[in-house]
Amino acid sequence: MFKARLFNALSFKFLLLAGLLLSFTSQAETQMQLVGDAKLQVLFWPIYKVSLHSPDGRYQQNRYPMILTIDYLRKIKRNKLLEATQDEWQRLGVCEQAPCEQWLAELSVLWPDLKKGDQLKLVADSADQGRFYLNGQLLGSLQDKLFSQHFLGIWLSEDSRFPKQQRKLVGAN
Repeated sequence: MFKARLFNALSFKFLLLAGLLLSFTSQAETQMQLVGDAKLQVLFWPIYKVSLHSPDGRYQQNRYPMILTIDYLRKIKRNKLLEATQDEWQRLGVCEQAPCEQWLAELSVLWPDLKKGDQLKLVADSADQGRFYLNGQLLGSLQDKLFSQHFLGIWLSEDSRFPKQQRKLVGAN
């Protein structure tokens, strides 16, 4: 009987704490302001819309927190998303200095196949820690040296594959 009461009390406290943390996270995220947004389209095919948010609506490299939101406008298989991420990290030289294979293995567990209308969000709390959400549901987090910085770099780096979209995201246009 005592164990059941203790378990119920601890369960209630855990749920209360979890609710408070989720409430805090939601409040922090809703207080973020839009820095910029862009749409990626290849020829006639729309791929995604992407937006960047920061606490004051301004982009400053390596200042956190930041939120990158990607709204997919077409179906994309997880393996294609992982390949594109790897290609961009290699192109940007990230894999010469960071554990890309480890990150990709972790992302392959987190990311599902995406369908048109899905929203993937990275909440980058620091250069080293980020949480991924799919349609508002937490997928998981990666905590490793400079992971968030390098993931965001795919879109925010001055060497981004799509400079027009990069300038819009960081509020330069």
